[in-house]
Amino acid sequence: MDKQDVRAGDLKIDAVDIYKFDIRLHEPLRIATMVSEVAPNVLIRLRTNAGVEGWGEASPLHSIVGETQAIDLAAAREIRPLILGRNPLEIASIIGDIERFLPHKPTMASAFDMALYDIASKLAGLPLFRFLGGRKRPMETDLTIYIGSPEEAGERALRVIEKGFRIIKTKVGVSARDDLRRLTAIREAVGAGPVLRIDANQGWKRIEAVECLRALADLGIEFCEQPVRAADFAGLRFVTDRSPIPAMADESIFSPADALRLIEAGAVPYFNIKLSKSGGIHQALSIARLAEAGGIACMVGCMLESRLGITAAAHFALATDAVTFYDLDSFFEHAESPIAGGVEIRNGMIEIPETPGIGAAPDPAFLKRIEEV
Repeated sequence: MDKQDVRAGDLKIDAVDIYKFDIRLHEPLRIATMVSEVAPNVLIRLRTNAGVEGWGEASPLHSIVGETQAIDLAAAREIRPLILGRNPLEIASIIGDIERFLPHKPTMASAFDMALYDIASKLAGLPLFRFLGGRKRPMETDLTIYIGSPEEAGERALRVIEKGFRIIKTKVGVSARDDLRRLTAIREAVGAGPVLRIDANQGWKRIEAVECLRALADLGIEFCEQPVRAADFAGLRFVTDRSPIPAMADESIFSPADALRLIEAGAVPYFNIKLSKSGGIHQALSIARLAEAGGIACMVGCMLESRLGITAAAHFALATDAVTFYDLDSFFEHAESPIAGGVEIRNGMIEIPETPGIGAAPDPAFLKRIEEV
């Protein structure tokens, strides 16, 4: 929308539009703690008296964030009166009020945060990463293989390589025996060149995790995400001290407070920061600053976001040198493309738009088909 001549101090949020944002998947996706048959997301649009609107997306995976689409739709309706009439540039204040009003709902908060940053960077006439003080640099993402039979693993890995990707991530944590067979099949299929990453999604106990990671050591695994339960910080340290494969905290890190506890415990060398876990860009940047201070390298990850959420995550990644790994592949699992604009991924390399704001928004034709609540 065209910007109207409204002074910064007089800006106001005039309307909050909430949409049920289901996206069909090519096939059901299985991780150690759940199976997803659809991306059950939520869209938020904030409209302002300056004629500028911002878009945000929530992608709740219940076994990870403790939120469902129904919970997030209800939360969004409760948040709406809290922010109507507020100045959208007061991001820290608004996000703080949302967190105090509905604590422990980071995924829904992340959608509002995303929309606020979209508005602010559009008003500044800057792509979001430049608004955040970031710089362009190469970003290379992996492509994920979900849990399936060992017999399928090698074939799926070859398809990843044929698409031009050089980094393969695969889910593990259901059967130690099958995990070893699957990873062996993948390495044999693709050879020594491609990078392999694994994600256990809390699927192991401490000793089991160490045994499994030692068994996988000869396959050249770069790191393992969340080998033990989210609350088991001591277990993460136990694995870190004994495993030949480095561990990365994912479900264990939602907030800056979590980051500080993990750093103080010396639990892991790596963090996985996701906007849907952290409550959005504002909090994600706080986590990244703590990681830098603690000597922790970070990955920016995703749930089942569309190209909208993935583009926002890429902007965040460019705003901090703490992020050195990228796992921004979720929209490859979608059977439809509901977003206009946004990132492009070619041969695994992420190309980000230079247009003001996030640079992505729902396709108008798709928007007409989904339910507003």
